[in-house]
Amino acid sequence: MKPQLKIFLYLALLVVTAQADPLKHALKSRRTYQALYSRDADELVSVNVTNCVCGYYIPETKQTFTHHITLNPSALNSSDLTTALYKQGWIVSDRDQTSTPKNIKYTPSNLKYNSNTKALELTVSGGSSSRGSIPSAEISTIMDKILYGSFRFDVRVSSVAGACSGMFFYKDDNHEIDIEILTSHIHNTTTQPDGVPKPGVQLTVQPLTKTQVLSNYRVVPFDGRFDPTKGYHEYRFDWLKSGVKYIIDGSAYGTYTRFIPKTAGQVLINNWSNGNPYWPAGPPLQNSILSVRSVDIYFNTTDTKETANWNAACKKASSKKICNVPKSKSG
Repeated sequence: MKPQLKIFLYLALLVVTAQADPLKHALKSRRTYQALYSRDADELVSVNVTNCVCGYYIPETKQTFTHHITLNPSALNSSDLTTALYKQGWIVSDRDQTSTPKNIKYTPSNLKYNSNTKALELTVSGGSSSRGSIPSAEISTIMDKILYGSFRFDVRVSSVAGACSGMFFYKDDNHEIDIEILTSHIHNTTTQPDGVPKPGVQLTVQPLTKTQVLSNYRVVPFDGRFDPTKGYHEYRFDWLKSGVKYIIDGSAYGTYTRFIPKTAGQVLINNWSNGNPYWPAGPPLQNSILSVRSVDIYFNTTDTKETANWNAACKKASSKKICNVPKSKSG
């Protein structure tokens, strides 16, 4: 890679990570998350049971996780999305993000439940390129003490250029695990200028300190394997102490073992633009919509109260159920 390209790419990624700086939420979750406990394989049950009181077993990782957060759009009340999402364990962002060359305005009005597709839509508003602030959308988990797990996002991205669709774990700019799709760089067939990302899914685990060289970055080209703008696809990462493994529609696309976060944080999904030609480009002239059909997060937590609640519930349960989580869903 040319030195100029490295510099441009590194600066672009710094801008991207800055977009993810979530507000400190005063709201505290009253949601009782469900939990896990290590049991023999013959005690495993299907994941669709209503009470996985002793946890979630992920066969590919050979590990169990104590908690589960889901996003089920078909169960949302479209008349009050903020409250409905909160009940499912999610907070809707309502904030202004200073950025360059244009600011980002995360607004609840850019979230919508589409009853036809049964999907939650996060929209980057289309309009004039002269706008100083770009209306965008973002949600984050109430739970902000997530540590390790399997993170699965069943989504369809827009064919309208000019947006960055992101699904990621975040504590701070140096403890971040990203899946991002840049709608301006999906089907480009010409050679990209220096500093402009290659077309494909951008997979990044950020360095743990500002002095470390960015090494956990790769682009998985679509190359006719599938079209992210047509149909839903499952984008997933499994985050363990030993590394981060990326999986798309059940196929593995690499594992990172350096600079792996060991600090708890939260999960965010956003769709945004700031007009930066070296990342999302844009802003879009028309609405660019990220459609979310489902999210499943199986994880451990450093929240001592939640862990104690889980431990007590599992010990009390007459049937020590662990849910055996299916490999993936796609199509």
